[in-house]
Amino acid sequence: RLWLVTEQEVIIEEAQVSDAAALSNLLEQVSQETDFIVADSILSQEDMAIFLERHLAAVNEICHVVRVGRELAGVFNVSSSDSPQTNHIGDIFIAIRKKYWGYGLGSLLMEVALDWACHTPMIRRLELTVQARNSRAVHLYEKFGFKIEATKERGAKTKDGEFLDVYSMSRLID
Repeated sequence: RLWLVTEQEVIIEEAQVSDAAALSNLLEQVSQETDFIVADSILSQEDMAIFLERHLAAVNEICHVVRVGRELAGVFNVSSSDSPQTNHIGDIFIAIRKKYWGYGLGSLLMEVALDWACHTPMIRRLELTVQARNSRAVHLYEKFGFKIEATKERGAKTKDGEFLDVYSMSRLID
């Protein structure tokens, strides 16, 4: 898919194993640019390659990257489980480089994620967690039909140790 952002070509495509290093770098940069993302640890290039291989082989998981020009600008990922009891649930993660905030890339990624989920026979529920103070992300998810199911008080902490509430949000896929 192609769109224009700041007069540069925008491409959203499934992440390949060859994207492992760039994707690890993207996540490292985004985790430094904002504390809206709580990252336990960023996968190494080798672990990211294994992660991407697994996603490419799975029916109920996907990872897409968005490129602006030649630069990796963002990612969305849907992870699931192998368990027959929960393999219909996809957990969404989205991250976009700060310099690309406000261009609608989050909406584009959500459209692609929902299109994929609707055409994947296994996924019937999407879930995500988002910091309650991240009003732009909460608004984006609500715009795409996600509902707040619960608030986890002290569900995360900032780098400075401040407690944060986190929303659990979901959307059914029918």
